[in-house]
Amino acid sequence: MNRIVLTLLVVALSFLLGVAALSLWQSHRQEQRVQEEATILLERVRNVMKLVTVEGDVSEIFHTTSSRNVTLYLPLPSQFSFDKKATVEVRGTVLVGYDLEQLDVSLDPDRRVMTIRNLPEPEILAIDHDLVYRNLDESWFNTFSAEDYSRLNRRAKERLHDAALKSELMARAREQGNSVIAGIAYLAGAAGYELVVEEGTPLPEPAG
Repeated sequence: MNRIVLTLLVVALSFLLGVAALSLWQSHRQEQRVQEEATILLERVRNVMKLVTVEGDVSEIFHTTSSRNVTLYLPLPSQFSFDKKATVEVRGTVLVGYDLEQLDVSLDPDRRVMTIRNLPEPEILAIDHDLVYRNLDESWFNTFSAEDYSRLNRRAKERLHDAALKSELMARAREQGNSVIAGIAYLAGAAGYELVVEEGTPLPEPAG
């Protein structure tokens, strides 16, 4: 009897060790795959000089319909139209600010003047968005392809971009940019320098 119990224990232990080994092996493979993906993403990193002054959350639901005409012989040629429709909800965060790559700042110690040149206008710096497909309705001769999903993704980002341009984000980004310039003017004045912004860009009054 004891021998039977011992045999069962050995079999159960062997089974559990096998399951544990299989789990560790699968986990190791999955970790390796994630690490490879992270390496690919790191190749996209590059140096930038951008100042984000405003971010806004934008959401929209839009509908799109695509038709395809197909000629069927029944037995005479007859043309039919097959539609595919999509209802997509797009949610995103829009970052608005300034690209400072061309900004030039110079100091004239003799005249005690700090000059800012090439002050840019606010622009949309980045859009981080997600898609939720609320409805996909396709027909037998007109189905959704990988290219269709890519097109919907591009169109969703374009709609967020257009919505951001029509919103108050650009005006608020400009206000924040003026506040930054005003702060620089205040610090320059405290150091005994006059701040000059060239190219006709209005200089806001320093905060008093």
